[in-house]
Amino acid sequence: MGLRIDINEVEKALQNLLAELRKQKGDVIEMEPVDYYWSIDRDELYNPYNDPTHLTLGQLTDDLEEVKKLADSGAAPVAQDLVKISSILAALGHKTVW
Repeated sequence: MGLRIDINEVEKALQNLLAELRKQKGDVIEMEPVDYYWSIDRDELYNPYNDPTHLTLGQLTDDLEEVKKLADSGAAPVAQDLVKISSILAALGHKTVW
């Protein structure tokens, strides 16, 4: 059987996390200068039996721009937007302390 993800649980957990982040840090987070990050090809990301060989660079400013378009203009969401949001959440998780 495959992995089951309850979207309602994920949504509630994100709401709780973002509410606490907002309470601790406010509506806008200022972080130390970070922009580029390592990105692992999705086929290699979920294969723990081999070392990844296809590393690329992602860019938080690009991810933030795409998420802003999604939020502001009502652009049609696509699955890749989840990856962009996950990169932003990872940066917040790695670089924000409360």
